[in-house]
Amino acid sequence: MKRRFETFLDMSLWLSALMTLLYHFRFLMLVDYAALREKTRIDQVFYFLTGLGHESFAVFFVVNGICAGLFLRNTMPALGELTLLGRWWRSHLALLPVLVAGGLLDLIGAYFFNGSGLYSDFPAFSTVTLSWSAFFGNLFMLQPALVPTFGSNGMLYLYAYLWWSCCLLALTRRAWRSGKPWNMAIGAALVLALAGWMPPTFWPWLTIWLLGVAVGLRGPWPRPLLHPLAAWGLLATAIVFSRLAGARTDLLPAPWGQVLVLWKYVLVGLGFAAVASVLYRGPITPQANAAPSLLARANRHLADSASMAFLFHFPLMMLLTAIGADLCGHALMQQPGLLCYVLLGCAVTLCYAAGHALVRWIGAPFCGARPNG
Repeated sequence: MKRRFETFLDMSLWLSALMTLLYHFRFLMLVDYAALREKTRIDQVFYFLTGLGHESFAVFFVVNGICAGLFLRNTMPALGELTLLGRWWRSHLALLPVLVAGGLLDLIGAYFFNGSGLYSDFPAFSTVTLSWSAFFGNLFMLQPALVPTFGSNGMLYLYAYLWWSCCLLALTRRAWRSGKPWNMAIGAALVLALAGWMPPTFWPWLTIWLLGVAVGLRGPWPRPLLHPLAAWGLLATAIVFSRLAGARTDLLPAPWGQVLVLWKYVLVGLGFAAVASVLYRGPITPQANAAPSLLARANRHLADSASMAFLFHFPLMMLLTAIGADLCGHALMQQPGLLCYVLLGCAVTLCYAAGHALVRWIGAPFCGARPNG
């Protein structure tokens, strides 16, 4: 793979995970922007950047889709879809220790550090469901359609969306490529059954993921589909529009306001996919005699840990916040200040380091989001 495109994917992966952590920690530790007593320039920039949580989800999904598309492009057509599902499922085995670890952290927090009521009185932060039905339901990707996400880890619904997106792609491609009416009918029936089962929130994220698949599967393009400045401008415009629109459903008459809030992140995904297509110009070839620099190695390590940090940080984040409230008197949703920013940075670093440690312990990046290089 051309080094520039590979570096772009790595940086996008870990930066999107980092922005997700900052977004969730800020949501717990600091007041909303409207409640700020003083809006300094630093506060304005910080709140704007840390408000890009769902936009970073869109970037993560596009990168994951690009990696899936690259994998299919470099695998024998007859085996591509099944091999992709098998690769995804092998990495899915990491979910068992993740669910166990997250459940243990939630139990510790709920029984020993719930003086602030974080685990019981703030359902807007996270609803903690520590039941066996939720545990096994999440293990088999039935959240959020049939069971709630396990424990405080609300991010697990996106993990299920990634898995079912991969399944839909595999079923559709296998049925289409078979060319046999019976196989195509069975594939269509399975796709329709899965489509009827998934909640409405699944479809925007499937669309975003498929944008990434298209970039990885159909590229590289000898000529960019858009001028680079136009691609970056589209991404910037989509991000600004998404932030300004926020969760306001009153921007359009009902029910289009709700549709806009649900689908606006597709615009961010489209902008990011456009930038990725511009950078994906050359064929995927090994870098001969090119030893990676220290910065490149650090970039790769951060990217390898991104998926785990993205999908596991919530239970540890909740526990750290609860400990800070109970033992250090750091109340929830404070006015920002230098100490708050320092503590937030330390907590985010600790969560990312925990994700890296889990990846090293399990032995493989989580959910197969990294390209094969």
